[in-house]
Amino acid sequence: MDKKEFTVSEVIDSIGISGHTWLVFVLLIFAMIFDGYDFMIVNTTNLFVAHTFWPNEANPGALMGSLTTWGLLGMVIGGAIGGILSDKYGRKTMLTIAVIFYGLFTLPQAFANDLVFFAVFRMIAGLGVGCCIPIVTTIFSESIPSKNRGVFITFGMAGMVAGWVLAGLIGNPISNATEPIIPGLCELVEYVETTPTGEVVSNTMYANWRLCYLIGALPVIYGIVLFFCLHETPHWYANSGQLEKACERLTQIEMATRHTEHAYDPKYLVVPPKPAKTSVTVLFSSKYIIATCAIWSAYFVGQFCVYGMNAWLPAWFKGIGYSATEAVALQTWNNVAAIASNVAVGFVSDRIGRKRNLAFSWLFCIVAIILCSLFVVPNNFVLCIALMLLFGFALNYAITAVQPLMPESYPTAIRNTGTSWCQAFARFGGSASSIVLGGIASMAMFQTAEGLTNWSMVVLVLIVPFALGFLCTVLFVKETAGKTMDQLAAEEEASATSETDGAARFAIMLVVIAILFVLCIVCPLAVAGWSKLPAALPLMVTGIVLPFAYFFIFGGLQIAKNKANLAK
Repeated sequence: MDKKEFTVSEVIDSIGISGHTWLVFVLLIFAMIFDGYDFMIVNTTNLFVAHTFWPNEANPGALMGSLTTWGLLGMVIGGAIGGILSDKYGRKTMLTIAVIFYGLFTLPQAFANDLVFFAVFRMIAGLGVGCCIPIVTTIFSESIPSKNRGVFITFGMAGMVAGWVLAGLIGNPISNATEPIIPGLCELVEYVETTPTGEVVSNTMYANWRLCYLIGALPVIYGIVLFFCLHETPHWYANSGQLEKACERLTQIEMATRHTEHAYDPKYLVVPPKPAKTSVTVLFSSKYIIATCAIWSAYFVGQFCVYGMNAWLPAWFKGIGYSATEAVALQTWNNVAAIASNVAVGFVSDRIGRKRNLAFSWLFCIVAIILCSLFVVPNNFVLCIALMLLFGFALNYAITAVQPLMPESYPTAIRNTGTSWCQAFARFGGSASSIVLGGIASMAMFQTAEGLTNWSMVVLVLIVPFALGFLCTVLFVKETAGKTMDQLAAEEEASATSETDGAARFAIMLVVIAILFVLCIVCPLAVAGWSKLPAALPLMVTGIVLPFAYFFIFGGLQIAKNKANLAK
């Protein structure tokens, strides 16, 4: 037994990529595939669900957009609560519970006949989905050698996007089937819809979309697999004071890899000091506010654009003349490209650095969205596939480029709290975007002469958040690539700034979130004719831009204060 000090990161880095690494990877990738399917199946089936819930409404608008919103709101709450519980009770415990939970509560959605029933169970299932994603990111960051961390984290996100693609591949043929797949459950629906020429016509379908939600209950079984096969991370054991278990786990990992008997002595295990506080407010303290501004702003932009566009891509393509099958297929091609981008982004991020990679990705998104606006046309399916491949690659490259920064921005004691609250906040952007874009699409300035939505104009709105994401990246992101988790913690510990003064900033952020929620979610759903009101657009823009004003003010002030302290 060695009698020299060591850290968990040093041991994991010395072992390198091992059988343990690949076991963790496989277990987590399947958790993310199920997670991705659960989220995207709503966007794949929303046209068919809307026809079932509102058969006499040719253009449900914001109501159809809200089908996506309810799950995202559940993800906001689940992520916020799950992160705190994961830091307290362990990564494995909370991930297992989360996977079983969202599978269990996806099942009742198959029997929904109205928005209220669907929304309630969608939100409850979202609690588990929201809890799952940040825990997976955290487990990767605590289990993978430092030089490979970015690649594995982004590969994990590729698993989620693979679930998105599966949702399209499974949901499209099922929803478009011309016969009831399960008689008695998949009833005949008579509905009205608007043709590309503006004519309202009657049509029929079978509610086969219900089967997609029955399939969404499979994670209940996978949660049992996780319970028996996944192990707790040694980082969490060490940080929670269970040094013996941390050393036992390190020994198990090394023995499985090198097949050598090597025991680690808990007396020599060095654990980075915990923050003075581990509540959410510490994320907004002087020590961490810049990091919080960096990842919250970037991920907010990514969620707003990814989830907003995925919610409306089928409606866009169906509105310009493509069939429902072709419309969902184009959305699926968009997500196929996302898998490729998720695989590529980790390699590039580890090679050129997190900050440079993320800044480039926002500029790439601006170019892609302009090209889509100019060249998406009816009657050219092949061209639209190419544009969706470009758009899916660019947009998902950007949002995934943020992923490695999340766990690298905070120490172990608050790592999953920080990661999950970042994702929870960003999902307000996602939940708002499907409604905001639906509301914008109904406004006169975004309509064609025939009274149809001019989606080529609507998508150009995304240039604004992309530009804000680029600016926030340049201002706030700190380079973390190649450093161990212990090195990053030591750098933060060396900072002279306070970690106990974040309560006021946190309170102000809660007010900002409340304003965003009211202006971009409540008002469009609760106020009749909201999109026709002159004040609607300026108020929704205010709700979306207000968080960035917060980042620029508080992040900018802290940067200036830090520079002043260095100059003394």
